[in-house]
Amino acid sequence: MSRTRRIILSALVLGAGGLTAGAATFSAFSATTGNPGNQFSAGTVTLADDDAGAALVALPSNARPGDSSTRCIEVSYTGSLAAQVRLYASVSGGLADHLTLTVTRGTQASPTFPACTGFTPDSGNYGYGTNGIVYQGKLSGLPASYASGITDPAASWTNGDARSYRYTVTVDDTPAAQGLTASATFNWEARNL
Repeated sequence: MSRTRRIILSALVLGAGGLTAGAATFSAFSATTGNPGNQFSAGTVTLADDDAGAALVALPSNARPGDSSTRCIEVSYTGSLAAQVRLYASVSGGLADHLTLTVTRGTQASPTFPACTGFTPDSGNYGYGTNGIVYQGKLSGLPASYASGITDPAASWTNGDARSYRYTVTVDDTPAAQGLTASATFNWEARNL
C-alpha cells in the first residue's frame, strides 16, 4: 500500500472516530423542561324529545279522506354550546303526496307525549300566518336534510330551552290516495353556531 493511501485511510479512520466522539459528546449534554397541567374540554350539543321512542303521528288503518291525527312533542336542549335547531324528515311511500302536514310551534304547561292538552300556538308568523305554524304542506314536501331543513324561529337554543310542537297529518280528499302507504321519520337536529 502506498504512503498516500495510508495517509488518506488514516485520515478517514481518525475523521470517523472524531465524528463518533463528537456525537457521544453532544448527546451527553441535554436539558428538558415540562409544562404539565394542560387540559382541554370540548362543548356539547345535546337535543332530546319526550317521545320515548314511540311514533309521533299515526293514522287509523284504512284511513279515509279527511281522517287526521294530531299529537304533540316537546324538544329540549341541554348542550353547553349555543345551537341552531332544524326540522327535516326521511319520507317514503306514495301516500306522502296525499297527506297534508301542519307543524305548529307553541308551548305546553305540562307536556306529556303525545297529548296536546294545554298546547298554545306561538303568535309568530313563520311564513304561514300569525299562528305559530312552521310548516304546512304535503308530507312529501318536508326537507330531507339539515342543510335544507326548517329552522326553528329561535335564533339559537341554549341549555334549558324547550319547545313544544303540534303535528297534524290529514288524508287529502282525492281518489289518488286509495290503497297507498307512507312512512316518515321526523328529525330535529341541533348544530352549534
